[in-house]
Amino acid sequence: MYGWVGKILHVNLNKLEVSHFPTQQYADLYLGGRGIASGIYWETVAPEISAFDPENRLIFMTGPMVATGVQGASRLSVVGKSPMAFPEGYCYGNIGGFIGPELKKAGVDGIVVEGRAPRPMYLWIHDNEAELREAYSLWGQGVYRTRELLEQAHGNKVRFLTTGVAGERKVRTAVVVASHDSTATAGFGAVMGSKNLKALAVKGSGRPSVADPGRLKELNRYTISISKRFRLSTPPSLIGRQMVVECVGKGGCYQCGLECIRGRYRTPSGREGYRKCQSMEAYMPWHFSKDDEPVDTFFDAPTLCNDYSLCTMEIRNILEWLYACYQSGCLTENETGLPLSQIGTRAFLEKLLHLIAYREGFGDILAEGLVRAGEQVSDTARAMFTHDVVPIGMGDWQPPRAHFAHALLYALEPRMHMPLLHEIAHLRARWHVNLQRPELSPVTSAVFRNVAKVFWGSEEAADLTTYEGKALAAKKIQDRMYLKDSLGLCSFAWPITDSFNTPDHVGDPTLEAELFSTVTGHPGEELDRYAERIFNLQRAILIREGWRVPESDSIPDYNFKEPFKTDLVGRELIIPGRGDEAVSTAGNLLDRQEFRNMLKEYYGLRGWDPETGLPRAETLAALELDDLASGFLVKETGHGSESFNT
Repeated sequence: MYGWVGKILHVNLNKLEVSHFPTQQYADLYLGGRGIASGIYWETVAPEISAFDPENRLIFMTGPMVATGVQGASRLSVVGKSPMAFPEGYCYGNIGGFIGPELKKAGVDGIVVEGRAPRPMYLWIHDNEAELREAYSLWGQGVYRTRELLEQAHGNKVRFLTTGVAGERKVRTAVVVASHDSTATAGFGAVMGSKNLKALAVKGSGRPSVADPGRLKELNRYTISISKRFRLSTPPSLIGRQMVVECVGKGGCYQCGLECIRGRYRTPSGREGYRKCQSMEAYMPWHFSKDDEPVDTFFDAPTLCNDYSLCTMEIRNILEWLYACYQSGCLTENETGLPLSQIGTRAFLEKLLHLIAYREGFGDILAEGLVRAGEQVSDTARAMFTHDVVPIGMGDWQPPRAHFAHALLYALEPRMHMPLLHEIAHLRARWHVNLQRPELSPVTSAVFRNVAKVFWGSEEAADLTTYEGKALAAKKIQDRMYLKDSLGLCSFAWPITDSFNTPDHVGDPTLEAELFSTVTGHPGEELDRYAERIFNLQRAILIREGWRVPESDSIPDYNFKEPFKTDLVGRELIIPGRGDEAVSTAGNLLDRQEFRNMLKEYYGLRGWDPETGLPRAETLAALELDDLASGFLVKETGHGSESFNT
């Protein structure tokens, strides 16, 4: 097999046994990454199994692009039943850096973990060998001390994935953390803890074979040449009140030379570390009127969260909520055991993280996740929740009432899936930069329209103030996202929609397919069918677990009732309109009937019944997915729909 290495590990913690099975039996249908992981989940995790049940599977899966030399191909998918979801259910995460490629170099496409070990264990994988080892010395340690101990045992080139104290104590929001400060949310760190699995340690010296190495080198040069989308030597230092840290280097993942907002940053005191995106801004003291707090407090917040394995998106929501409750007087320091008057200081953050991770006092309530915590606090305190409070992620980032094109992307996923929103949001951001500083970005309104036509299916999709073309755009964006998660491609780097270095400044929509063919030897046009299969597979899983259609294909009601104001940092959000118009989203509302119309159009594009939202039998048959029909045959159980539409 080119691209894949051909082996998936099966780890049975009940028996402390490690075996393996061939990748190809799943790759033929579901490609890799999230696709294969979801296929295994479908076969092995029954709806009644809970997140902390030993029979829940924790599945780590790479894709065929990973470790082949393809640029931006370092991602590892994580799939299982999530304790963070509300109610518990199927979910996914995604992690970058080096751990995914190292698995491939060690001769493994993925890992399926079941059961619960009788004592703390970790999995040691090295050059086609794998064994479970005692983890008593690791248990109770933070993420960074665990890394040190694994490096002492296996050398400083070992790559790792672990969870901290929060995961061990089954804090529902606990993340998994890997080499290069890479994380994946959805509570999978708590699933590791529930299984007494402390870590994966991986070292490999091989690499997957490639069908056409010469052509891959050519395509990599071409990819790097057209990937230039900004005229900036380094990423922006900070989205906030001022430039308080300096970017001193790139933060690239394994074998990646593409543009990325991840960088190596330095504070005025000389402290350095890798930072990226939301986690960097999880704790800005000045937001809480602590203007004299050192910059290092802001800078250290992500690593403090990581060390406990606490989700920075969840912590940000908790901080905002606690501050609002303190300001209104509906929560006190006596009630919470927290020095609420010190929110914005390092001392407060350290106290909060400790209480949550160790499930002490009020932290035990917050350890259930903010959505569940809302059931244990007063109505007045619960009323302080913002629209960002959702089971997983931040719920009001580029929301549907501001971006009509995002409405379907929000409505059809089991979690708030920020990378799914990147394609439109990042292109819009580069268009906005062009309005202000045209020398920094090539994305004019004309380029934006051309990109929409090529990547989203129509020029109408470029007018973000209307509903026309958005159903097709949503389908195409979803298909690309599912393929990226299954191939192992980074959503920050891919797709390359626009470029300084192409004649029309439009990127190349065929590049992923050509790379897939070059790496695996399979026809690139097969990718469209893979995407359809994987999406229908997820649909079957969700409905089997209680997703009601079409009722659950929805978004929060406030999108139809509460006008949009500003983005997360209080700025006006400007979007492309008709022609060269630049339109403010302030005051935007989503139209309920237009949303229903979009949804029905979308169902039709998917080959689903436009009234029920269920896949037609002939759609599944054409995709060789007849075995999924049982997922839609749910009767009189309160789950899904009453019958399978034939």
